[in-house]
Amino acid sequence: MRKIIIFDFTRTIYDPDNDRIIPGTKFVLQTLLRRGFTLYLVSSAGRSRKKWIDHLIGEYFSGLVVKQEKARKDFERLVIPKKVDRNKSFVIGDRRDIEISIGNSLGVQTIWINTAKSVDKKLTKRIERPTYTVHTLRDILSVIHWGRFGGGLLSV
Repeated sequence: MRKIIIFDFTRTIYDPDNDRIIPGTKFVLQTLLRRGFTLYLVSSAGRSRKKWIDHLIGEYFSGLVVKQEKARKDFERLVIPKKVDRNKSFVIGDRRDIEISIGNSLGVQTIWINTAKSVDKKLTKRIERPTYTVHTLRDILSVIHWGRFGGGLLSV
């Protein structure tokens, strides 16, 4: 069974306010690959953004899904047909109403990156409740460490 991580792009890996990859991103991605994870990226963006992502960090991902509007089916295609260990796989994003709720509905663990810029609507649905909450991309390494994770809420 494979361990996968599906990343959102904007405000998770990419800082749109400064038009750059978040500092430390490559280190985090390299570390997760060394820990045996297969990485995917799902993003709402146009073709030019896909080329930009591919050029800067594409080498770390086994698959990039870049569309005008991301949907549940984009995540399903990465989780359902593959032999994925859902207890050791994650969806990581800054939107509880999109990435976190989709990850939860697929039965994988979820990590919400709660930054000052996160779209943080009042939590109204249980499906939007993340398994873990962190404040920076680098914080996910304290959650996803050598297989010592599973269930429960953790706020880093």
